[in-house]
Amino acid sequence: MMMKNFTIQFLFLTLLLTGCASDPNDFTLSFSIESIDIYKLSIEINKDRSYLIQQQNLYLDKFANQERIETSQGTMTDEEYAKLKELIAGSRLFRMKDSYGFDKEPESMNPLSDFIYQLRYTQGRKTKYISLRPNSNDKFPAPFNQLIQFLAQYASNKQVPE
Repeated sequence: MMMKNFTIQFLFLTLLLTGCASDPNDFTLSFSIESIDIYKLSIEINKDRSYLIQQQNLYLDKFANQERIETSQGTMTDEEYAKLKELIAGSRLFRMKDSYGFDKEPESMNPLSDFIYQLRYTQGRKTKYISLRPNSNDKFPAPFNQLIQFLAQYASNKQVPE
């Protein structure tokens, strides 16, 4: 009887764990980095692996009295898309809070605290919005940090040169 209970509990735990780290399918992802009134870089990735990158120098546009948004688009390779899916699965985005770093004043010694990161992830009918302002007190799972780094580098590497 005890062995049977252990087996059922083990099976339940296994199902629970595998269900939580399922492979993301049929998703769209938007990610932006913005330094308020200075610069904005965003990337949107669709379920067909296509991406759209937009960059805007808000500071210069304000002086020119003209909005100039540079765009770049393309399709992710199989390897890039597989890496993205792996990072999304490891990040468990639907379990994260909606915002980080806004409950405290910006850290004056942290040059990144002027940046705001926004992520919108839609899978099927569920959508998750995450906004964060870097704060040394907030700790994130390694896959989430790697996801943010991957998206920022990918958008920077694929953007239209100025």
